[in-house]
Amino acid sequence: MKLTELEKREISTYISRNDFYSYLDNKTVLITGAKGLIGSGLIKWILLQNEMKGVKTKVYASTRNPEDIPEYIENEDNIIYIQYGTENDLDERIDYIIHTASPMGNKNHMQYPVETFKTNVEGTQMALNVASKNKGCSMIYLSSEEVYGLPADDTPAISEDMVGAIDSLNLRSCYPLGKKAAEFLCYASSEEYDINVKIIRMTVIQGLFQKYDEARVVNELVRCVVENKDFVMRTDGMTKKCMLYSLDAFAGIFTVLFKGEKGQAYNASNPETFITVRDLAHHVVERFNPNIKVVFGESTKKEEGFLPHRTLVQDCSKLMELGWKPYGSLDHIYEVDIERFK
Repeated sequence: MKLTELEKREISTYISRNDFYSYLDNKTVLITGAKGLIGSGLIKWILLQNEMKGVKTKVYASTRNPEDIPEYIENEDNIIYIQYGTENDLDERIDYIIHTASPMGNKNHMQYPVETFKTNVEGTQMALNVASKNKGCSMIYLSSEEVYGLPADDTPAISEDMVGAIDSLNLRSCYPLGKKAAEFLCYASSEEYDINVKIIRMTVIQGLFQKYDEARVVNELVRCVVENKDFVMRTDGMTKKCMLYSLDAFAGIFTVLFKGEKGQAYNASNPETFITVRDLAHHVVERFNPNIKVVFGESTKKEEGFLPHRTLVQDCSKLMELGWKPYGSLDHIYEVDIERFK
């Protein structure tokens, strides 16, 4: 497998910090959305873990273009790319399912709201069918903090039993409503069919694996620092939320998959990164490139499908009781990405 020295350094630190290899030795894992940020990062973790720990974990990587093998894969015997939608045709037993596949991006959600909603729900049903076929298989569904809707600014840290209201007459709601419906499918399947499925609700994931040109404000900050250009904000920047380092997110996924309770949901975030977008922009510019400025441009909030102003921080004590904790600070996230892209 071809990894950069930065990837090897960061991933190996997290592999050494955890004992996940003991759960994965001689096991087979199905990962949907295998070429996305999360899917590709999990694959790199598992394959490097095979090398470091001498374990044998086989991966079936589900994607819409299985013939297009990622460049980091080199003569790997333990990974097979398969066509998304054919997962139930596999003859080999599947021990674990990590369902990451989901349409992403505000513009995509606004342009294809029906497809976004249906893909989240129908894709989850497909994964549950595979889990049902493989008795004893453990599955995790990757949900989102967006299922909590738009809590008031003075809402305390949100625990998993908080029920969020989502506007069903808003096109941008296609994503959180699809996630919420998929969560219900998981919970109902665990109760009615005894499927060992768990749910993780993650905040914004950043660092090490996202593409350089990804259309998110947190990515634009990296580009501005690297390209030495001013950061132009298209909103008032008062949305306040947390960020989670990608490897902390992956450790959370493995923790819930191996140690979580059937039918339960777990928050995954880093409350120490709780900050407004405006303050984040000023901090990153001052810390990493004081030669550029934060300026405010014309709002495109309506056209691009940005979420309304929201303030949200999750209570992660339920996940931490399983032995997980986040390590990646805001500065570490941006240090990694700036080093990677420079």
